[in-house]
Amino acid sequence: MKILVNHKNLSEVISCYGVMTLATCLDSPVSRCRFTRSKTRFCQDKVIRNRVFEFDHPDAAGLLARIAALEIGGTDDSVVLREHQQEVITLDWWSSSNFVGDKGNFSKIDKREFVTLHHDAFKALVTTEENLFALSMETDEANYLANFSQAKKNYVDSGGVYESDDPIFAREFLLICGLQNFDFMSQLVNEDNVVYAIPTTWTNLGGFAAALSGKVGEKCETTVKSFGKDGLVLASATEFVEVNFPAATVGLN
Repeated sequence: MKILVNHKNLSEVISCYGVMTLATCLDSPVSRCRFTRSKTRFCQDKVIRNRVFEFDHPDAAGLLARIAALEIGGTDDSVVLREHQQEVITLDWWSSSNFVGDKGNFSKIDKREFVTLHHDAFKALVTTEENLFALSMETDEANYLANFSQAKKNYVDSGGVYESDDPIFAREFLLICGLQNFDFMSQLVNEDNVVYAIPTTWTNLGGFAAALSGKVGEKCETTVKSFGKDGLVLASATEFVEVNFPAATVGLN
């Protein structure tokens, strides 16, 4: 299966990681994945994408259907995803307070309702078409992931407060699941930047995790900026160019 991705948006890369994580937790792992360059597309959410996330799975449509059918349970502090009453994954990454967005208000909301909102959007929008990550739906509910998904405009990038309609994106449920095993949110939140990479050759879940650490693959650097009292917004990443100088040589005349 192929999904168009904006690789300079860390949240979209983590959403891809969420697919891999959920597949493994459902005992139906993806055999291999990679990111490749593609023709530049101007997608329906008005975002330019020129990378494709490819993953090999014997039944990608069936995998996405199983994810859409997951049951949401647990408590406000610890949300449990189940399939046929069997636990698939427990989500509690928000307990670390490493959150990109409106941290003050996010800390007060019911997390089970938060996960359910995004899961409902995924169920309504899920498709095997490559434009999956561009799909969204309108809602009257606040999207607390908007500043992480780069869906909200605000004074950081528009020069003045801009009221967003906060659509809910299909990819954001996958982001929520991918964040459970993303180990670098603390660095991003506390140091204001992180270097990550995307694997450009075929690899498995472990290789994807290694790429996210910035060790291998096509590297990018992303930052967060503050807004208001407790808010953070994710900036678009820049491609990380490493310059390798030739080794010095000593010659005798």
